[in-house]
Amino acid sequence: MKEGDAIKGLVGWEWHGYPLLDLPGMEVLTHGETKASRAPGTPHEATIYDGPKGNVVFNAGTIWWAQGLSSPPGHVLPAHKAAQPQGVDSRVQRMTENLFKRFTA
Repeated sequence: MKEGDAIKGLVGWEWHGYPLLDLPGMEVLTHGETKASRAPGTPHEATIYDGPKGNVVFNAGTIWWAQGLSSPPGHVLPAHKAAQPQGVDSRVQRMTENLFKRFTA
């Protein structure tokens, strides 16, 4: 994907506060605006960074990531007025593949 590209309904729902901690090497991968009354407009953010022991920490910033990976027979996409996952998306599958390659590098 390129800067400015988006996958509707992917990032969101999970929100753990703002601002983000300023961790060494943390990269914000993407964001989505929250509609929560406690902090409207504050973004959900997917992040990745290298941990202190050679580990990699990834936070998808969403509960909808799995919806972009597969759709088993009989599966019905969940829906909520604030989030509408769109289902299987080859870009989500590729991002996950790249993520696992980084985990195992």
